[in-house]
This record gives sequence, structure tokens and C-alpha cells, in this order.
Amino acid sequence: RQGQSRAGIEVMKLEPAHTQRHVTAPALVLDVRDLVTFSANYAAAQANLRKAENNLGVSQKEYDRLKTLYSTQQNVSAKTFQSAEGTFLNDQTDVQMARQNLEFAVTALRQSWGDEIAKWAVEGFPIFQRILSRHDMLVQVTLAADGPANAPPEISLELPGHGRTAARWVSRFPRVDPRIQGASFLYRTPERGGLAPGLNLVADLVVGPHLQGVVVPSSAIVWWRGEAWVYKQVAAGKFTRQRVSTDNPAGDGLFVSAGLSPGESIVRAGAQALLSEELRSQIQPEG
Repeated sequence: RQGQSRAGIEVMKLEPAHTQRHVTAPALVLDVRDLVTFSANYAAAQANLRKAENNLGVSQKEYDRLKTLYSTQQNVSAKTFQSAEGTFLNDQTDVQMARQNLEFAVTALRQSWGDEIAKWAVEGFPIFQRILSRHDMLVQVTLAADGPANAPPEISLELPGHGRTAARWVSRFPRVDPRIQGASFLYRTPERGGLAPGLNLVADLVVGPHLQGVVVPSSAIVWWRGEAWVYKQVAAGKFTRQRVSTDNPAGDGLFVSAGLSPGESIVRAGAQALLSEELRSQIQPEG
């Protein structure tokens, strides 16, 4: 212990910790002008359908009345009955066409924006109005082709000026980012200064299962041959060098899930001196 103190070596006991893997992905703030256009066109199409259904209701009643009179040979001419029948059939066609126009519009919206946005638009969800008025912004996040297959329910977006904001999952996004060719996901975030359509952002996503391990402070890490190492205490005054992964940064250090366990002790200070001594002892004196 006295030798350790003279060498400036301090040890620490590792505490249990857990984390999840983080990945970054490009994000794009989307322009919603075509959603505004859809909303107006859909309202007009709904009005046309209601008008066509009203016309059909009137013409069907007249057709049914004249059909009864004509079939019982009452005072209704064939021409009058045929005219009413033609109007009724035309109004049926108008209703079918109006319904088809609505279905086509919704199908096009679903193919361009996904099922959830189409549902919000058709059913008049308040969140859809927030998007149209840009109180909420829609963001496309695209993961690499070899990255995770699913995206988390909430992500963090890095804003211009180094601020951050949270974004909530909406749905998978049917469009492809030509720069990446990976799976795209749609998120929404409250409008904040600097967010504008076409703005490129960086998304931070937490993916994968929870990992159990320990956190190694940066003061305990030494670098040799391009890799990170720590010195693990194996007995009083005895240490062995252990390579650690750098895949999971954790604050001012690394989260390590293999090679080190809670309860073990590592060198917190003086690791560089141990590395120097180890390498010096490996140099063989010339004869």
C-alpha cells in the first residue's frame, strides 16, 4: 500500500450499472404543405359526397313513388317513370364516384405519409391540426441499412445552436432517404425556434436491450496500440491489464459489459505509470 501511494496509484471498487446502446441517425424536418392541400381537398370531397347522397335520397324517393304508381297502371306515363329512373341511376353513380374520390385521396395520403397520419387526417385528430398549423413538426429519421430494424418510442434531436428536444414516435415512414437507403421512421416534436422544413438534424436513439455492466472513469483508461485498457487488481499490490470496449461512452468514461464485474477493483489513478513500468520491464537489455 505504501508503494502504491508513492507511485500515485489509487484503486476503486466497481459498482453495478446498466445502459442501452445509443446510435445516431440523420433526421430531416418535413414540409407539410401537401397535408394542408389534402385537408382542403378532402373537406371538399366530403362536401361533394354529402351533396350526392342528398340528391340520391330525393331521387330515390321519387323513383320509388313513380315505380309503384307505374306498376299499378295508375296515371303515370312511361316517359315520366323512365326520367325518374334515369335521375336515380345517375345520382347513384355520383355517390359511387364521390366515395371513390375520397378513398383514392386517403390511399394516396397513406402511401405518402403512412397509416397513422392518414388516420389522424381522416378522423380529425387535434394533433393533425397542430401539424397543419406547425405547432408540431414532423421529422423523418432514417437508420442505416445495417442498423437496428426498429426505432424507439422517443428520441432526442440535436438542434441548431447545440440545444436538444425530444421527439415522439408516429409511425414507419413510407419514403426512402436517397442518401442512406435505410428504414425511415416518422416522429413529431413541438415547434421550436430554428426548426424549419428542410432542416437537417442529428437524432440520438436508444436501441436494443438493457445491458448490465460497470462504468469505468476516463482516469482509469490507458491507450496502447489503439485500444483502451484498464488495470484490474488481482491481489494486494498486483494488477493485470484488461482491454475494454469503447462502444458505449458513459459521461466521462465508458460503460463496460464484458471483462469487468461489479465488486472488482481497478486502478483509478496511476494507470499510465503502471503501463510505463510494464512496457519497461518487457525491454530486454542488450548483452
